Amino acid sequence: MKKEAGFTLLEVIIAFAIFLIVTSVVPHYLKLISFDPKFNQRIETSIFFQQLAFDIQESARISVVNNTLYLQKENNKTVTYALFQHRIRRQVNHVGQEIVLQNVQKIQFSEWGNGIDVRVQDSFDQEHQKRITHLLPLEDMYDEQ
Repeated sequence: MKKEAGFTLLEVIIAFAIFLIVTSVVPHYLKLISFDPKFNQRIETSIFFQQLAFDIQESARISVVNNTLYLQKENNKTVTYALFQHRIRRQVNHVGQEIVLQNVQKIQFSEWGNGIDVRVQDSFDQEHQKRITHLLPLEDMYDEQ
């Protein structure tokens, strides 16, 4: 009896299943590596808000003057956030050029009772806003009563 060369039905089904899995996953990876400036801007803005919230939590005093955010730290350092040439610049004691967000058309800082509201309009006409609360240390909360 002569053995014929070829694939069994089971081998074909397994190969087809692997092919379907690979073809269903590849478009998602291509989407991740493709360049979408609006998507990248949303991610950068989210990171900016996280860094700003961290700085606000570490600050002893918050003030907004001429749409520049001043954060007074307990170690007598002042951190400022301001719009500078379509970028948001972070400086410590008015020194440095740390760019924390690019492609910004407009930023607005507004103080409220226990934090700030931040509204950012980017170059893609997307508006992002965030309310960031400054949490008081427990000692300060009991001292106020």
